[in-house]
Amino acid sequence: MNKIHRPIEILTIILSFFCHFTLLNACTTGLAAPNATNNNQVLLWKNRDSGFNKNEVAFFRNDTVTYIGLINADDTTQVWAGVNNFGFAIMNAESRDMALPGENTGYDDEGIWMKAALRQCRTVDDFEQMLHRSNSSGRKVTSNFGVIDATGNAAFFETGNHEYFRFDAEEPGYLVRANFAYKARSSEGYGKVRHDRAITLIDDAVRNGRLDHHYLISTVSRDIALPDSLIDASRPNRRKTSDTINRHRTVSAAIFAGSVDKAPALTTFWCTLGEPAVALAVPLWVRSAQIPAELNGTGGALLNAAFMDINNAVYADPTHIDLGKLRQIRQIFDRTQDKIFRKTARQLKRWEKNLPEPTEMAVFQDKMASMALRAARKALLYLGHPAGQSDSTAPNN
Repeated sequence: MNKIHRPIEILTIILSFFCHFTLLNACTTGLAAPNATNNNQVLLWKNRDSGFNKNEVAFFRNDTVTYIGLINADDTTQVWAGVNNFGFAIMNAESRDMALPGENTGYDDEGIWMKAALRQCRTVDDFEQMLHRSNSSGRKVTSNFGVIDATGNAAFFETGNHEYFRFDAEEPGYLVRANFAYKARSSEGYGKVRHDRAITLIDDAVRNGRLDHHYLISTVSRDIALPDSLIDASRPNRRKTSDTINRHRTVSAAIFAGSVDKAPALTTFWCTLGEPAVALAVPLWVRSAQIPAELNGTGGALLNAAFMDINNAVYADPTHIDLGKLRQIRQIFDRTQDKIFRKTARQLKRWEKNLPEPTEMAVFQDKMASMALRAARKALLYLGHPAGQSDSTAPNN
């Protein structure tokens, strides 16, 4: 049946499109080569800032390639960060300043592009060849793509419709990007405060031999520090999170950790299905060929819904987080996160000696996801929320 849009409906559509067009994929991202980490890891990190707050994880199979990816709930046409069975991982941060002056620029195919890359690529060089082949015909992307592979390569590709620039993680061994390109073609970029803060944190970790997946998850992705000039001294118990790494618009985080001396099957996807400061990271592996029920379900993921409820309870208003409530939630969550880190580290050491069957990996990641959900429900009860009773925390169909 054809729909007749009244003026107010048309205005709503226009405003929704404008918000999608300008704010959809504002992210803070980084990567590191093995020489910058304390355990020979190659790392890839993304804090996903988006208008789509319902996130989940999906498993994909395409002939000889299998991969897992962070997606918008129920939308398997796009992937916003992911890793395949060859240890190739990819994520992005939108960079509208890669549009050439006067160009009829195409946008918003980043999720489609990354899904295609996970199907086609085994290495960073494979991804560059993908870009090279599409330069002439063009692509609807303006983005900073971060990629790593099982050989230890790590690089950013600042990408426009018909050109790209490659930046390899050389000395000091790491790179950071927000929503602007170093090779910008216009002034459309933004996110310098987040970018500079991430560099400060990661540089400190590299110099002190502390950079690993644990640090990215527990310190960088959750950071809400601001320059003194941006802190409202009249509200000491509130923090505006518009320019922080962990933002009020951060809906999930992905950290991929691989190692050049380990099997690609052990590349770990540390997935946080909520705003990192008020959520927990769970380990996943492509080889498991499954996603825990808590991270995937019709209409949204159970763990994601619980973290969103916690988020709503901890924010004093849409942009200001209550620092007192945040500290209380972190006291609950940090114990569980540390336990997940310890159990996963022990399990990986065993798996390094004997590569496990997929079912063993699936059982372990299920246990970690269940542990995270129990902690989330405990936090909700502490906040006075009827955990497990609201629509957003009801079991998936």
